[in-house]
Amino acid sequence: MVNCQYLINATMRSFAFHKNNFKVFVSLSSGFIIGPCEPLTNSSNVHIEIVRQGKHVNVTHSHGTVLKVSCDHGYQPNVVNGTAKCWRTRWKPAKPDCKLKPCLIPYSANGFYSKVEPTYLNVTESTEFMDGEIVTITCFSGFNLKGPSRMECRKGDWDIGTISECTPVIIKNMISAPCELPAITHGQYLLGYRAGLTIANGSFVTFQCDPEFIKTTSVSIECVLGRLVPKIPSCKRDGGLFITGADILKKSELGTIDLLSGLRGSCGPPESVHGSMVFRNGELLKDAEKSFPDGTEVTFNCIGNIIDEKVTWRIRCEDGNWIGRSLNCTKPIETMNSTLDNTTCMFRNNEPNVVTFISDTMITKELTEFNAGTTLVSRCSDIGKYAMEGSNRRVCSNGEWSGQRPVCFGLNQENDYALEKPPTILFRHQLGPIAQSNEGRLVVYPGTILHMECLWIKRFGTPKWNVSHSFRKYPEGWTTDPGRDPDLEYRLSIYHASRDDSGLFSCITPTRHTHSVEIIVKAVHCPSIPSKRSLIIGSQNTKLNTRVKFSCARGNNLIGATEIVCLPSGNWSDPIPACEIIECEKIDNLTDSNLRIAVLSRQVGGEIMFSCMQGFGLDGPTHSTCLPTGEWEQPFPTCAGVQACPYPGTVIRGRMSTVKFYYAIGDVITFSCDDNLKIKGAPVLRCLKHGKWSNSIPTCVSRNETQRTQ
Repeated sequence: MVNCQYLINATMRSFAFHKNNFKVFVSLSSGFIIGPCEPLTNSSNVHIEIVRQGKHVNVTHSHGTVLKVSCDHGYQPNVVNGTAKCWRTRWKPAKPDCKLKPCLIPYSANGFYSKVEPTYLNVTESTEFMDGEIVTITCFSGFNLKGPSRMECRKGDWDIGTISECTPVIIKNMISAPCELPAITHGQYLLGYRAGLTIANGSFVTFQCDPEFIKTTSVSIECVLGRLVPKIPSCKRDGGLFITGADILKKSELGTIDLLSGLRGSCGPPESVHGSMVFRNGELLKDAEKSFPDGTEVTFNCIGNIIDEKVTWRIRCEDGNWIGRSLNCTKPIETMNSTLDNTTCMFRNNEPNVVTFISDTMITKELTEFNAGTTLVSRCSDIGKYAMEGSNRRVCSNGEWSGQRPVCFGLNQENDYALEKPPTILFRHQLGPIAQSNEGRLVVYPGTILHMECLWIKRFGTPKWNVSHSFRKYPEGWTTDPGRDPDLEYRLSIYHASRDDSGLFSCITPTRHTHSVEIIVKAVHCPSIPSKRSLIIGSQNTKLNTRVKFSCARGNNLIGATEIVCLPSGNWSDPIPACEIIECEKIDNLTDSNLRIAVLSRQVGGEIMFSCMQGFGLDGPTHSTCLPTGEWEQPFPTCAGVQACPYPGTVIRGRMSTVKFYYAIGDVITFSCDDNLKIKGAPVLRCLKHGKWSNSIPTCVSRNETQRTQ
């Protein structure tokens, strides 16, 4: 080396040399050159924060330094999570910088998008557009475009503000154009639909695919003027269960679906990752396990990597899909760490008429922070009066929520029964409960009579009810019940609902506007409530919508909710409460040594009884009660000393009933005489207060002496 200075550290077994003002560290034990990374780009759009400084702090960005990158509006980091690490003179996973944020194509069920330059080319939702690129939207036949047909990408946002939409053409007295459902190779329809069945214009159908196949579209299929949109339902072979280092959107075959549990699909087995072990509930996954119910979590543990560290990640089954991120155990640890999602998502709960749940808990705070992997479920506050656009299920990933933010808009009841709005549907029920699930379905208990009333002004025509199955014919017509409006409410009734009544019920107005409600008939019961000490349970009923009130016996404190409700999920709205058993303290140290206590019970309402040592009397109450405060009723009595009566003396030629040195107040002595003798005086003496006898001691005399005295 020319013009170099050598600095040798025998302890660290490393040395450094300088050349052209560039300092390099050499490790003798490893043989690797560990130096600083390439300087960062000097750009006004890039903001760098040093998360962790490398071990050589005298170098700006040395080995081990971790940087956090943030960008100005319209730009985004070029590295995952905005984090980069300097590792052996190179930035991992890439040199941190900011790039222009792309625009994404919004979803359109009734139209398609095309790229303008260099030639017209149809594009999909996953296509990214860079700054300055232009796309156009074209509506399907029977739909009109509402908004501009052309939009340009400008720093991650489309220049038109509100995205255009394709709305149905309303033709007066238009004849309904039904659709015939085609057969699906490697798949089948749900909710009672089948191939060859004719569905009405405006109806929706859903379908699932066989194992090892996936759907070609993730949205429901709609019949629009005689054709199915956005495409004919079909299934294609699944290309793989995992995409290493990317979001897992389709991780397995769609498993069995239980309609009565809310159309929640199970997942097939996750694909193994080389160099890892897979665990379920803390136990090693067995090859025989083929079905994983909705909500199942599995954990991947890397056995070890090149520097002997461990990496763990989890995926979760969500409605037939494995959600999570897949890592690769053979990658260097610094690359793997860069893909770990430890970000959080902020949730703003400010959308009117939208209610959002995490598990069974409704979110009430306006702003909440959630960890990566958190799933939120949303619906409209009233599924009959509002309709929702957007995603009802969203997952936190990489600091952002998946899907589209849900929005609920009011139907014709909210707009004075406007003819250009979809109709409101009111629910009335008898003989059983109903409830709205978190996902926006109407859960009906078997045997219930359900009336659904579609609001429409009668003089403008008669609406039509469409049902997704042909289980039975439902009575419908303008309501005639007392107190109802026969000129506004067009009713469909389900009498004594059964499981086969589950399906999609749609009201279609003469102007072809539709509002649908998905009904699930299910015998929902929450777990039985166990008996707990002192807990008073208002009802043992566990049926859907049952409200159970709680209180505690003997004035004990209730810990938990005073009332719980059985939710459509089959869970109670709150944990079962318990009673805090209140007991009064033991009385060990009495200030009055002559006072004695007998404890009957130390619980609230229990009593203690008082007494005194011999020769003393109670001054105060004879008992005390344990109060709800955990204290004994006051005041306690005291023992007052008493003056006992002395021995009255001996009766000559007679006898005494008791002989003692002292007699307590109230004690009685009875006297008697020997044979042929007669008692003279009071035969009974009582010890009175102040230690005095009631009479003088009597004497025994002969009968002759008695006669002479007389």
